[in-house]
Amino acid sequence: MNNIVRMTGPHLGAVTNGRTSRPAWKVAIISCQDRVPTSKVYQCLSYRRAVALSCNMAHDRKLHLHLEALPR
Repeated sequence: MNNIVRMTGPHLGAVTNGRTSRPAWKVAIISCQDRVPTSKVYQCLSYRRAVALSCNMAHDRKLHLHLEALPR
């Protein structure tokens, strides 16, 4: 089974705190065949943290990294 680490975002309104909503970047391990997450989907509140998390996940699991995200 081939998997990749995928980072997308920012997703506006992904995290709400009372009245305010904040953008979030999502990081997950995705199956190449059916394009669905194979485990937990992580939400990061900063671009820098999302890049660090996705790079660490790809390195630790020896997977390819696919970035579909932009800094805010």
